[in-house]
This record gives sequence, C-alpha cells and structure tokens, in this order.
Amino acid sequence: MNGPLISVVVAISGPEAHPREVVEGIGTALQAAGYQCEFVFVLDGPAQRFAGELRDLAARWTLRIVQLEGGGLGESIALSAGVAKAQGEHIVNVPPYLQLEPDEVVKVVAALEAGADCVATWRRSRIDPWLNQLQSRFFNWLLRWIMNMPFHDLNSGTRGFRRHVLEEVAVYGELYRFLPVMAQRQGFRVVEVQVRHREEKGRAGFFGVGVYLRRLLDILAITFLTRFTQRPLRFFGYLGFASMAIGAPVALWYVYDRLAVPGASLSDKPGFVIGAILAAFGVQLIGFGLIGEIIIFTQAPNLRDYKLEAIIEGGAQDAERPPAHGATAIVDPPPVSPPEAAAPRPVAVTAAEPELPLRVRGLLPGEDSRWDAYVSRHALGTHFHRSGWARVVGDTFRHQPHHLVVEQGRRWLGVLPLFLTKSPFLGRNLVSVPYAVYGGVLGDSEAAQAALLAHAAQLGHELEVGYVELRHLELRPGERPRSPLYVTFRCELPEDPAEVMLRIPKKARAEVRCAREPAAPAIEGKRRQSFGIRVTPDGSVDELFALFAQNKRRLGSPALPRRWFQGLVDEFGKAAVIHRAVEPGGRTLAAVMSFCFKDTVYAYYSGSLDDVHDTGVNNWIYCAIMEWAIEQGYRRFDFGRSRADSGPARFKKNMGFEAEPLHYEYLLVAAGARLPDFHPSNPRLDLPRRIWSNMPMFLANRLGARLSRYLP
Repeated sequence: MNGPLISVVVAISGPEAHPREVVEGIGTALQAAGYQCEFVFVLDGPAQRFAGELRDLAARWTLRIVQLEGGGLGESIALSAGVAKAQGEHIVNVPPYLQLEPDEVVKVVAALEAGADCVATWRRSRIDPWLNQLQSRFFNWLLRWIMNMPFHDLNSGTRGFRRHVLEEVAVYGELYRFLPVMAQRQGFRVVEVQVRHREEKGRAGFFGVGVYLRRLLDILAITFLTRFTQRPLRFFGYLGFASMAIGAPVALWYVYDRLAVPGASLSDKPGFVIGAILAAFGVQLIGFGLIGEIIIFTQAPNLRDYKLEAIIEGGAQDAERPPAHGATAIVDPPPVSPPEAAAPRPVAVTAAEPELPLRVRGLLPGEDSRWDAYVSRHALGTHFHRSGWARVVGDTFRHQPHHLVVEQGRRWLGVLPLFLTKSPFLGRNLVSVPYAVYGGVLGDSEAAQAALLAHAAQLGHELEVGYVELRHLELRPGERPRSPLYVTFRCELPEDPAEVMLRIPKKARAEVRCAREPAAPAIEGKRRQSFGIRVTPDGSVDELFALFAQNKRRLGSPALPRRWFQGLVDEFGKAAVIHRAVEPGGRTLAAVMSFCFKDTVYAYYSGSLDDVHDTGVNNWIYCAIMEWAIEQGYRRFDFGRSRADSGPARFKKNMGFEAEPLHYEYLLVAAGARLPDFHPSNPRLDLPRRIWSNMPMFLANRLGARLSRYLP
C-alpha cells in the first residue's frame, strides 16, 4: 500500500473503552481502502485494565501508547499529546469505542485527500435516546444561529484533520469539539461528512445543571474567540452602549423630575440607582474594550488571522532560486490535456498484495474536481454527468444529491450521479440525472457497474423510493426494464463548415437559404424568397427564456424558471452558448442554448416566435450552430432528445439526422412499482395541456416555475 499514513488517535479516560473493536474495525476498513494506518492510544488516567489488550494488539498492528501523568486532564490535552506522537500525514481522532460504522472513517480520510484541512462528521440515523438527540440538536442549532456556521453535529467524537491544523489552531480546555469552527475561522478548508451512527456511550437523559452552564459558557467563549478576538472594542462596545442606552435615559428622567418638581427626592427612587449603575457599567465596558484594542495594537505584528495557501513568484530569474524558509515553491508542470491532468494516479498493486475489494460510497465534499476528471476521461461521460449540472439542480430545485463512487483502494472505477426527487405526479424516486437527457452509470468494468447499481437499489430501499431511473445514452450490460419513449439525434461534423449545407436534405437546405440570404422585397402574390436573418453567439438569458417559455406554453407544458437558465450560464461560463437569430430590423426570432463538452456541442434549449416558421429560421439557426461548432474545433453535434414520432423528431429527421434509441432503464424498488407514464404522450394529459396552452403568459411562467420542480 503506497497511500499516506493515517494516524488514528484515541483517548481513553474511562472504563467504557473497547480498544480491540476500534483497532480491528477501523484498521481493517482503512487497509481495505488502501491506506496504511497506525493507532495512538492516550491513557488519560489509570488504565491498567487495558494494558494486556493493548500489548496483544501491538503485536499485530502499528500501535503507540501515551500515558499522561495524573490523569483527568481532559480531551484537548489528551488528543494534543496523541497528535504530537503521531507519525501520519492525516490525523483522525475517534472515541474509544466504535461510535460509527468502521467504513465511515474511510470517508473522513477520503475528504482529507480531496483537499479538506479539517473534517467534521454528522451522525445520521442516530440511535441514542431521543432526549439526547434533542439536546444535541438544540446545542448545534444554537451554535449555527449565533455564529452562522454550517455544522450540524459538533458533539460527534470523530474528526479528521491535517497535522498542520493543530500547529496553527490553539485548542484548550473543552474546546476540542469546536476545532472545526476555529479552523474555519482561521482560513482552513473545513467540510462536513455524513456518517452512519452505530453506538453511543455515556449518560442518557438530562445532565446536571453544571453541564448545561458549561456548554453555554463554551458557546460564549467560542463566539468571542472567533468573532471578537481581534476586535474586542466591538464586543464590549455593543454591551456598553446597550447598557448606557437603557440606563442613561432612566437616570436622566429621575434627574429631570427632581429638578422640575420642588421638594422631590432621589433617595426613594430605586429606578434612578439602577439606571445610574447601568450607565456607569456601560462606560466601564467600553473602557475594557479600549484597553483590549490597545493590547491588540501593540501585539499586532505577532498576530496572524489568516492562512497562506501558496506563494507564486514570477520571473525567469526566480526559476532556479530555492524557496525561502516556510514558503511554497510552485513549478509549472508540462502541458497535458485536461482529463489526464486532473485524473487521479492509479494505485500500484504489487504481486505480494492481495487485490483490494470494490467499495461503493457517497461522493464527499471537495471531490468535485476528481469527479469531473473521471467523467471527462470516460468514453460515455456527458455534459450532464458533470458536477456543475448537479450544483445548478440543487441550487434551483433543491433536489437532494446522492452521488455514488465505486473505488478499489483509492482508485475510482465508476460513478453514478443520483438525485432524490419528490413529485405529486411521479412519486418519490431516484433519478440520474434530473432535467437532463443523458445520465446513468459510468464504470470501468461490468463489476464496477454492478456494484454501483446494487448500491443504488439498496439506497432506494433506504430512501423508500419507487424506482431508480437511469437515463443511459448507450446500452449498458445487464437486463433491466427499459422505456422506448425517447430517441436522440447525433452526427459527426465535417472538417469544413461549408460541408454542413451539403449534408442537409434538399428541402431543409432551401429553407436555410431562404432564411440567411439577404432580404429581398416581397412580390405581390408570391412568397418572399429571402429574409437576411443573421445568427450570432451572443444571445442573452432573457431572450432565450422569453422564447422558450412561449413555446412551452404553446405546447401545453410548464416552462423551467428563468433562474435555471441563469444558473447554467453562471456555472458553465463559455461552455454554455446562446445563439440567436436576428432579422434585419433587430428583432430576435429564435434562440438556442448549447453546451460544449469534450468534442461535442449539445444543442439543448430552444425557442422561437410563433409567426416565423415560414422564414426557415429554425433550420438556419441549427445549421449555423453546426458551422460555428466546426470553427471552434468540435467534432460532434448532439441535436438532443425527442419523443419518438413527435413533431420535433420529424423536424430533426428532415434536417438529415437519424434517430437513435435512448436506453432509459429502471430499477423497480418498491413493491408494485412500474415505469412512469406521466409524459406528454399520455392521452390523460390532453385536457391539462389544452388548458395550459390558453393560460396568460405571466401566469404560465409563475406556475411553471413552481411546477417544474416536480417534473424532473
């Protein structure tokens, strides 16, 4: 195994420890994933009862034992002492019992390898008493509300971090549970990973009053340390001005009453005393803040509230200069193609090592670039498999992603993007991929694909879905129920843009000439023969959405919201191109949004005015997109999905394209589940379609933006 060494640090301070279960469970899981590991046990107090067990484990595992003098020093000191003796590049601290399923620790390590500096865990499907869960959730909610931090389970005893995090983030007392908060505040990259809960030790029910008081004080302390350490005047100033704002008006009111009313006295006015004390206390608090600011000012040269990720120095004269102490030297690698550049290195397996088993897990935070690298180099990877598509789906429609990865050791052998969708029309299902024509499983082998599909079916049972929909473009091995509803249209592009016209059938070619040749005056009694329409790749989201929504209403279908199209443009940048067809007067007649990925241009979303079909603009705009794609160096054109024998399918055939069946496959999970039949071809939807096509445009857009969430 040539992976980084993982140090698992375990602090033992009580009799509830089970070191054998921890070592054998976590050690076996890490080794199966291709990692070397060591265990560092910190004995915080008398632990003679574990001496024999630890010696037995040391004979079979790499193990270190650190005995602290005295005992009862606390988690922060114990784990800091263990980290100091650890040899690993990545550190994982776990409780002295199996709080999580052992395989879940591999997720923490994988997140560190993906680029995270610190990993917090979030125990899902918790099994401890409901009262403990309620208290924990309230504690974490309060912390998120006060500090605006995203963490859901800081009480979890499993954390991962790189060694240098503890070298720069100081923790003491009982603040170790807040290590992710403090690391994020100091500029480190912190992610949260969901893990499966296994067991919980300790007291159940209500704790003593002192425990709750200590937790509130901890929250106060961490809030001050992360928000006001370098701005003490703001903290004390807020409190001081609040105290003065309450106390001064009360005191002044009584003073005014004393001066305005002859014979009045302040000796029997407790409100005056309270107001004066509050005002004076406010002045003192502001004074404390000023003293703190003076201290910070004098110590500012020694303080650093940021983290350096890298230092890049340009200039040829610096090429052979050695890096300064503490700096990072960066050397440009030789140019390679993007897929190979981002691809992970394969894990070398020697003859002496047994072949590692396949393991399926969820995609972890920070692994998006590795995911995209795999999709880019896989022969069946499409634009819709990319992580950017998943981000826009999540941001726009709030569907929950459940992306899967199959790996052998640390080498990826396949991926499967999945989203949990909930719809009153289609039910609760897993879809790969929503709002996309292609998706499904990508695997290096049939075994990898089978492992992903088996895990997807298991996940479907856990999430109680009806089916798992796999929108495969190409046929995959195996027998599964398929839907013959959709076909797609693709072609190889010629090398010369002038050849595009020659490939278009005669009738469609005449339509293209009619649209693009310079406008000619109309002759009475005859159809106008040319319109002078220009096609340019500079369309706007507003133009596209207006035409797209108009077409969808005419067809009786809800339109996607405008923010979806804007999200795609924001996410993919120049890889999302909007072509528009403009008549000589400047009016936009049609628009098409295309996506560029690898060697393919996907013409995806389109729209046109209702009264321009006789101009040939629809034929011309797609011809122009193909010519543009050739000029940009692309070799394939994807005309997209259509229902078999529908109007759009016939239009594409008239443009010279051949229909290819789409292999939409299903894993029927629930008892009695069947293939979905909620689509425009269903006769039961004729009446709703007619109603929708006559709806006012503003109402159709508002309702469509909401309904489209339920039509993935």
